[in-house]
Amino acid sequence: MKKLLLLLIAPLLGIGQISATVDENGKKVLLNNDGTWSYKSQNKAEFEGTGIWKVGYFVDEFGDPTDNGYVSNNYYIEGTFSNSATSNSDLNSVFIISKKSRVALQLYEYAGRNPVKAYSTKDYSIIVKDGNGEKHSMTGTMYEGGDRIFFDTSSRKNDISRMHNILEGGGNTTVVIKDTEYGLSTYKIQFNADGYKNASDRILN
Repeated sequence: MKKLLLLLIAPLLGIGQISATVDENGKKVLLNNDGTWSYKSQNKAEFEGTGIWKVGYFVDEFGDPTDNGYVSNNYYIEGTFSNSATSNSDLNSVFIISKKSRVALQLYEYAGRNPVKAYSTKDYSIIVKDGNGEKHSMTGTMYEGGDRIFFDTSSRKNDISRMHNILEGGGNTTVVIKDTEYGLSTYKIQFNADGYKNASDRILN
């Protein structure tokens, strides 16, 4: 049984819960009168580290790193996709975020090596459920010859993307993307956005 270090002792009998910490890792818990305990919810702003996120730098024509940085995920975010030929097949995805106003996502159908590309500009409808369970609707665009969907393209060029703000909020996040031209392709990913703010604060403007 984990040893509890009490932080607060109630001066009166009958108090329902006492705040405490766990010695092994310092996590906050609530100690109940009946001898049981449960984890105390953590403030997202207190999250340390960058979670699944990393800071990278674009390279020049010689393959050397430039001063232009971006935030991405350390490993593929997995999900599923469906279209007229398949249902709930494996999907990998990669965020590439170079500015607070420029949030993009690459999609790899069948968990392959080559991202989805646009032979002509394509529009998408996007629904995002943030870490608080709230739903947000926005548009997305994959430009002709491109290989990534840009979020919130209806906003003005230099406005901070709503997707950036959602990611900054952290927590378990779900993204559903639909091709609006034919409505046949749907993509869904789920991930934990904790640590994104710490990564983006280092480099994004």
